[in-house]
Amino acid sequence: MQYRQLGNTGIRVSLLALGTGGASQFGQNTGLDARGRRRLVAAALDAGINFFDTAEAYGDSEQELGAALKGVPKDKYLVATKWSHKNASGWRDPEDLVASTERSLGRLGTDTIDVMQFHGILPGDYDTVVDRYYPVMERLIGQGKVRFAGFTQMMRKDPTLTVVTEALTKHPELWHTVMLKYGILNQWAAKEVLPLAERHGVGILNMAPVRFTLTRPAALKELFDGWRNDGSVDISQLDPDDPFGWLVHNGVDSVISAGYRFAAMPPAISTVITGTSSVEHLEANVRSLEHPALPAEDHRRLVKLLGNSAAPN
Repeated sequence: MQYRQLGNTGIRVSLLALGTGGASQFGQNTGLDARGRRRLVAAALDAGINFFDTAEAYGDSEQELGAALKGVPKDKYLVATKWSHKNASGWRDPEDLVASTERSLGRLGTDTIDVMQFHGILPGDYDTVVDRYYPVMERLIGQGKVRFAGFTQMMRKDPTLTVVTEALTKHPELWHTVMLKYGILNQWAAKEVLPLAERHGVGILNMAPVRFTLTRPAALKELFDGWRNDGSVDISQLDPDDPFGWLVHNGVDSVISAGYRFAAMPPAISTVITGTSSVEHLEANVRSLEHPALPAEDHRRLVKLLGNSAAPN
């Protein structure tokens, strides 16, 4: 396993991280039981993974992750979770962040959350989040209950990363991490956000780079049809029946592997998050990042063809 610096935090994180959200939600939606979750987490730790991501909104994921990590020395892993600043009634009370943090600490069985993230800041909401909630985050950091502050992109509603660009332009000093999606079909971050993050020492957590569209032919066709109709991305040079098969060579054994390698190539990316509930899939993804780069010509071609891509999922 390779490791990278998490921005300017002074800590190193595994290039592959294990997430507990997505379609699987740490196996809650795939029939994985507590024993299976412990096996998955043990396999991750054995592979050298030291970063685990969860959220209060992921069903029982926090509690289940805490149970799966029980007995593992805290210096062997880092855990990130998320707090949703809005609910069905609208903006939450700032003190809800304190109560949620206490619940997360209890569920995770730890005294400190390594990274607490505002979950899915929408365009137009950034200033309110900073003004209303960031002082509470600072208080939690001062109390030692949270080590580092971050936030996540709402990828479906903000695929061109307007909130992330705003944050890293206005207040880069506030953020230790940002979670966003960067991949073969979502290259928008390379235009401005990744250079800003690297310049300011903000760690990038890359979520779900191959989930959804890249691995689903029907979804990929729908995406390509949209690009073809609006002209935003020229896909005329890609085979509509097998658009990315040409990436499978020179040790790259699948399009999924190519997707993980592409996602890890920018130096601004600290870690790539996989949300699998399968040990076999996890081990395959670990193998993909043993050599986290595509052949140079393949990478250049992907950037040339899809550099303006911003698929919303």
